[in-house]
Amino acid sequence: MLAASCGGPTPARPPARSGPSAPAATAAPLAAWQRLGATEVPPESALQVSPGGAQVLNQTQGAVPDSSARAWVEAFLREFAYLRWAVSRGQDQFLLRSGLSSVPFVAFQPNLNDIYTARAAGDRVEYTLQTFRRFVVRPVPQGMRASIERARYAWKPYAIYVDAIGPVETDWIDARGNRTAKSRAPAGAPLYELVGGDLGHDPTLGDVWVVSSDFDCTAPSSRQTLAPLCNP
Repeated sequence: MLAASCGGPTPARPPARSGPSAPAATAAPLAAWQRLGATEVPPESALQVSPGGAQVLNQTQGAVPDSSARAWVEAFLREFAYLRWAVSRGQDQFLLRSGLSSVPFVAFQPNLNDIYTARAAGDRVEYTLQTFRRFVVRPVPQGMRASIERARYAWKPYAIYVDAIGPVETDWIDARGNRTAKSRAPAGAPLYELVGGDLGHDPTLGDVWVVSSDFDCTAPSSRQTLAPLCNP
C-alpha cells in the first residue's frame, strides 16, 4: 500500500517477508470472521508473523518502551498478512469492515481496486514478497496533522517507517493458473513507507496495527511534506 504521492491514493502494498512465531489470533469460528466481512477463515499461517532478520528501531526518545515498539511492528506485520490474504482471496468486504484501518476506503483503495479489476476479468491477485530491512517507530508531530488530513487520512501520534527493497510484483492469476505481472519493482529498488496508526486489540484478529495513514517515502512530495519522518 505504498503511497504514490503525499496527497493521493496509494499503490497496492505487497506482503512482508516474515518468519514464523506463535499464532497471534484466537481460533475463531467462521461466524466470527463473517462479522468482520470475511467469507472464510484465514489460514493459520497468515497469522504467524515476526520481524525476522529486520531491525526494529525505536526513535520515540523513551516515550514508547522498546517492548511496545516491537509489539507495534509485529501488529503491523499481522495487519500486512491479513491484507495479503484478503487480496489473494478477494475479501474486499473484510478490508472494509474488519477494523484493520480507521480510513479503509482511503488506505486500502489500491488493494480494493486490484480485487475489483481482477475479479471483473475472472482473475485473482497475488503480491510477491519484498524484503524488509528496518522498522522504525517514530513520533508524528501535531504540526503535521493538517498535511496528513489533507490526504484524507487521520492523524495519529505515532507511525512506523518501513525500509524495504524489491524485487516485488503484483500478479494476476487466471482460472488456469497462468500468471501475468501487472506491476514490478526491480531487485534492490527502495520501497520506503510511513504507516501511521495505533495498536488495536480484537478477539478474532488478535493485535493489529490499525492503519490511519500510509505515505510513499520515495515520492518527493511525501519527503518534502513529511520530512524528517520520511527520511531513511
